[in-house]
Amino acid sequence: MKKLVLVSLLGLAAVSAQAQSVYADVAYQMFDTDLTTDPAAVRGIVGYKFNPNLSVEGMLGAGVRDGKDASMGATAKVKLDRLAGIYAKSSFKVNDSFELYGRLGYVNYKATASASAGKYSAKVSDSGSDVSYGVGASYYLSPNMSVNVDYMNFGDLEGGVAVGLKFSF
Repeated sequence: MKKLVLVSLLGLAAVSAQAQSVYADVAYQMFDTDLTTDPAAVRGIVGYKFNPNLSVEGMLGAGVRDGKDASMGATAKVKLDRLAGIYAKSSFKVNDSFELYGRLGYVNYKATASASAGKYSAKVSDSGSDVSYGVGASYYLSPNMSVNVDYMNFGDLEGGVAVGLKFSF
């Protein structure tokens, strides 16, 4: 009897392990601003898929390109220092190769802005937390790899388009 229970538990664990899906997404996140050059970041997402339509995700990001502007002898620069968030993701497979998704969550960020004109300069840092959301699409190159394009809004930080790759494990 103990062997039967043990074999049943092992079988149940194998089925549960097969149903679990962990994935990682790396993307280049652009931000829409009024600056001449928009800031950009690299973001990484690790997610856990509970079922084909619902996942939970954690996100970390850091700036890789500063936003810059210059006019009338003054220059301004905006840099994203940190981006971190947690999301619920709902997805819908259109067919075997194409998926649509939406995210809703909470983001924490830190950004630094500086300006200078002649011998005068100023620097300010801002951090905050806000509701964040986005929509996107994935095209599957294989069952375990897809190309993603999405639009994310990060609250007061605003947001923009991101392009990335997702790998499922």
